Order: sequence, then structure tokens, then C-alpha cells
Amino acid sequence: MPAKAAIYIQKNKINLFDVFDDVKTGTCPVEKTSCYEVTLGEDVVRFNIMPPSKVPKHIQGFQIYIKSLDQDQKRKDNTSSVISFTQIVLGLSTEREFEENHAIWQSLFKIADKYAGVVFVNGSVVLSNGAVLLGPPSSTNT
Repeated sequence: MPAKAAIYIQKNKINLFDVFDDVKTGTCPVEKTSCYEVTLGEDVVRFNIMPPSKVPKHIQGFQIYIKSLDQDQKRKDNTSSVISFTQIVLGLSTEREFEENHAIWQSLFKIADKYAGVVFVNGSVVLSNGAVLLGPPSSTNT
């Protein structure tokens, strides 16, 4: 199954040309939204940019999901607070699994580190340093 992840960014502007060497911009063929195509090793992955008009409703839904989790209430409150500052959401689109190309996994955290973001992957919300805010411990620490 292809790797899936989203990056919740607190900055109001991003430019993945500042993060990676081989980047192109384009339009996602399915969602018709802007995206970055990044070459990572021998793979090209896409980071779809959620339209700004859809971000508030998405964040609201994500916070409802967070509240529903069987986790410590303080962790849920902290995570919900962090998510509330999101201005940009990037969705990872790739045909590969993280284990097949470790650079894909690492790219999530490079972006999150550069733009004050958190990563939602494998059912967990993870800081750019790899610390899990909420959810199960990450199983792909590569």
C-alpha cells in the first residue's frame, strides 16, 4: 500500500524549492489543486496543497477526530491546540511505501522542520523531531 501522510504547517507561505534540490510545481491531476513534485532518490512524489478555503473545515474535522481518540486528554488538548494554528496542509501522494524509499519518510520531517509543522502519519501526529504528540509510536523511524 502506498505511503500516506499529511503535513500541517503553521506558516502562511511555503516554497519546497527551499527544501529540496529537484522540485517542480504543477496541478494535481485528480483534485485540480496546486502541488509540488519532488524527486526523492529514483521516485517522484507529490505534495498536494489543500486549497486555503478548505483548510478551516478540514482542521475542524481533524480536531473532532482527535477528540474521539482513546488517548490521554491532555495529549489530545495539546495536539488539538497545535493543529489549530495550521495555515497550510500538504498531502503526500506516492506509489511507494516508506520502507521502499526512506527519503520519502525523511522528506516529511524536513518540510515540517522548515515550516513549523507537524506530520500526521500512521495514525499519529508527530513533531518534526520525531516525537509523537498523539497516537501510537511511529513504526518507520528511518
